Amino acid sequence: MYDDQRRRSPRYEVHDLHGSLLFRLEVNVLNLSLAGAAVETTRQLKPGKAYTIRIGGGDGGMDLDGTVKWCHLTKTRRGENGELVTVYNAGLAFDGTLTEKSHQLLAFMQDHVVLALEKRIVGRFRVRAGAPIAVTTRYDFEVLKLSMTGMLVRTALLAEVESAFEMELKLGDELLEVAGRIAYAEKVGGTDDSPDAHLGVEFLELDEGRRQMLKDFISHELT
Repeated sequence: MYDDQRRRSPRYEVHDLHGSLLFRLEVNVLNLSLAGAAVETTRQLKPGKAYTIRIGGGDGGMDLDGTVKWCHLTKTRRGENGELVTVYNAGLAFDGTLTEKSHQLLAFMQDHVVLALEKRIVGRFRVRAGAPIAVTTRYDFEVLKLSMTGMLVRTALLAEVESAFEMELKLGDELLEVAGRIAYAEKVGGTDDSPDAHLGVEFLELDEGRRQMLKDFISHELT
């Protein structure tokens, strides 16, 4: 598919063009406090890496900055298709103080935790199943080749083919926000824990404004 994309539109080699990929992962929350959370996930979270923890949904949701303090492989299980899936437990600490968002967090905990907070507001609490919480982090990338339909990038995330991500691409003084599908992925170096990867990205649903922004950049800077 990535070869087909390359044939559909000219690709241009670029230099000093960068962006970021937003990696979002739904998690099961084991416990939650005003200081942090313990989560269960099928992806390994890297200790020391910064994440944004999205708590709640819709207009009532909030984003908290946090750092992974630890992550351990706890078990394996069978997935929907019978494949073996690894399961990790990880601990995230919220960064800084929660002065402005503590009331929102307490309100979320009132609706979703098992214990009554009016009796005990210090400590960790188990979260009811189905509580909408996700963790998101950014992976910076360097663009190697660019076209009107996609790009080839180098990054530290070995993403799964057919997965989709929100992305930001710095085009001169403008920021292009676009969704992208991973059409190609190859590890070119690094380690399993910290890979160096090439990703072929196909842009998804570019509206006229974003398409024109990309067209103007290619026309003025690359041709």
